[in-house]
Amino acid sequence: MTAVILLQHLHLTEPRDSGRRVLFAGFIAGVFLFFWCARTVAFASEPLFFPLQKRLIADGLEANYIYKVFQRPEVKLEAKVVAANLIRRESALNYDQFLTAATVDRASRYLKQYDHILKQSEDRFGVPPSVVVAILMVETRLGTYTGRYGTFNVLSTMAAAVEPQVRQKILAKVAADQMAGKSGKQVVKRLDKRANRGYGELKALIRYLNRNALDPFALKGSSEGAIGIPQFMPSNIERYGRDGNNDGLVDLFNHEDAIASVACFLEAHRWKQAAGIKAKKRVLLSYNHSSHYANAVYRLAELLAQRTSRTQARR
Repeated sequence: MTAVILLQHLHLTEPRDSGRRVLFAGFIAGVFLFFWCARTVAFASEPLFFPLQKRLIADGLEANYIYKVFQRPEVKLEAKVVAANLIRRESALNYDQFLTAATVDRASRYLKQYDHILKQSEDRFGVPPSVVVAILMVETRLGTYTGRYGTFNVLSTMAAAVEPQVRQKILAKVAADQMAGKSGKQVVKRLDKRANRGYGELKALIRYLNRNALDPFALKGSSEGAIGIPQFMPSNIERYGRDGNNDGLVDLFNHEDAIASVACFLEAHRWKQAAGIKAKKRVLLSYNHSSHYANAVYRLAELLAQRTSRTQARR
């Protein structure tokens, strides 16, 4: 319809101009097709992610991959999820649940089930099996709950929070009383940190997905973007992810790989060199910055080691 109007405006309506009309109509159609394709290729399924696409491509990520992924219908802004993390208090979590007799029993069975790879990892990295298992128990209950949030969308939302519109949508999900006075300033500061960290983690995630030919939207994890049995952030997979079962892949949803990766992480943060309880807990704080977390992991590891010692003494 637009092409016809343009033709009429240019008075290309006489029979002698039929050839020119055909050429011009083709030209107009081509122009519209070009811009339609450009629009289809360039813009994300969630338009607020378009600036993020440009940043990723400018930083060297493959353009066609970025365009295709962000066009997927599964793409969505996870403003509510990111907002909830801005006001979550670690101290409110119940870490005592990981120190019950039932939990210790379950962790002890896991120690026996994966005894071979745990001992291999101890020989290689110098980290006791009880510590590795304690971390996996506190993180995901030994892999039985690894998270339900789309990792790609969570990290994309965090990374896009540098954009005013995205930032506004996230903060709008925070309760009004949480945004008043000093609390509000702290929330904004936390969002700034998550935006910076989220962008780096998103790039690491994309590299991991490409390297392992994984579907970006099949990967579920925590509300912070951590994935797998050990709940590694994507950048930690690049640094500390290890192939525990020698299949040529680092799959943190595989128990052997998860065990080897946790042991590698702790070894890299100088577990062997850490002397005394305080020093050991400081290493655990590098895994999770909560003192409540570090105390729970350390105590569970003690209980597991005691249980193992008693079992061996009875033999």
